[in-house]
Amino acid sequence: MAELTKSIELQPITSQPPNQDLDDFSQHVSPGYPELPTTVPRQVTDYLPLSLCTMMYCFFPIGLIALLYSMRVREANLLGDHTRAQRASRIACVLNILAVIFAGITLVAISISIMACISEYSSC
Repeated sequence: MAELTKSIELQPITSQPPNQDLDDFSQHVSPGYPELPTTVPRQVTDYLPLSLCTMMYCFFPIGLIALLYSMRVREANLLGDHTRAQRASRIACVLNILAVIFAGITLVAISISIMACISEYSSC
């Protein structure tokens, strides 16, 4: 009985098992896999695919300028300049919207003029 109390007295009483810290879980990474960063930097939307589409299919001049601003957003994201990236992103978004609106207005105007020509020639 004396040996039993002696072994119990030598063991420290803790709330956690020994050699296991709660913060130590990030250190256990499987071999062959890179360790992921704990904080992911916030990326600003660059609207690059939309800028390419508006340049090619909607209104080329405004789409080209929107594409240049989209590339500025990517560059600012890489450099970590959040303020410049937000400003360029906002401009790229507005330019893309304008290009789509101009394309819509052009399409409606062409459709109306074609319909007017067809109705003139069919009445003759």
